[in-house]
Amino acid sequence: MNVVRVLRSGLATTVQDSGRPHLRHFGIVQGGAMDRVSHELANRLVGNQTNAATLEMTLNGDELEWPTEAVIAITGADLGPVITSTLGEGTAVPQHRPVFVRAGTRIRFHAAIRGCRCFVAVAGGFDVPVVMGSRSTYLRAGIGGHCGRILQSSDELPLGTPGCVPAAIDLLVREPSLRESAFLAPNWFVRPIDLPPTGTATLRIIRGAHFDRLKAVSRANFWEAQFAVSAQSDRMGYRLTGSRLSEDVSEELLSEGTTVGTLQLPPDGNPILLMADSAPTGGYPRIAHVIAADLPTAAQIRPGQSVQFQEVTLTKAHSLLKQQRDELNHSLIMAELLSQT
Repeated sequence: MNVVRVLRSGLATTVQDSGRPHLRHFGIVQGGAMDRVSHELANRLVGNQTNAATLEMTLNGDELEWPTEAVIAITGADLGPVITSTLGEGTAVPQHRPVFVRAGTRIRFHAAIRGCRCFVAVAGGFDVPVVMGSRSTYLRAGIGGHCGRILQSSDELPLGTPGCVPAAIDLLVREPSLRESAFLAPNWFVRPIDLPPTGTATLRIIRGAHFDRLKAVSRANFWEAQFAVSAQSDRMGYRLTGSRLSEDVSEELLSEGTTVGTLQLPPDGNPILLMADSAPTGGYPRIAHVIAADLPTAAQIRPGQSVQFQEVTLTKAHSLLKQQRDELNHSLIMAELLSQT
């Protein structure tokens, strides 16, 4: 069976795909890749459908061995991947492009140089069991992915059957002068979004239904304040500290629907930014929502970094999302990874 082996586990690597958005009305979390753009790009680069399972590495990556040759792609955060086998030990593996690796290749991912989450795709996808229509790992319930948990050393993940090999890789593999190279990769790359800066990241938002519950001073400070992403942050949500907000209204709210990107305000005044594994409902005031185009940026913000918020209109939010999709599709068309219709 074609597999990839985990020789050394990282901090928190899980198998993810597009999640389970079709089950939110049953109380099931959406889950899936935190940075959807990087996840989709990795799959596109190796000829997969966008919903194929990838590995999501967080802050510190694994060491992986590919017993058989494969076409892979690495996107998202820069975890400094290098080959650790005799097939080119110490050679850096390029990101944001398809890469042909030879049988026996070992790749070590290190601590994140920039960004938070790195995605690894392989042609054919990671063929873990489908649970409730998805291969994504939901850690709190222990379902999906590989045994419903973070990857551990000595794990073996089965691989699916590759589809159409990207033309750029096919040409390189057939080039006699390159057959002894540690890996093969085109000299172009596709990176439609930039990683957030190492300092303060800006997230664009639209006001939520309960923004006006804030006291006037909190409403004014909200736009000027910088909030730190605390260490008590995970795939469920980011706890933001540094500038406490307070409400004019004290009565409790009934639980209502939330979504990925909703900014809630609990009683302690420190906002919570809901992320991929957040519950579909919540009872805290919903003061704002991060726009869909900025959710990939949010997913790449590290604990300890600061964020500030910038208001945009709903019309502008729609425009920015369309622009992001258009730029991604244009890049894929130029790389001959997507047909122009």
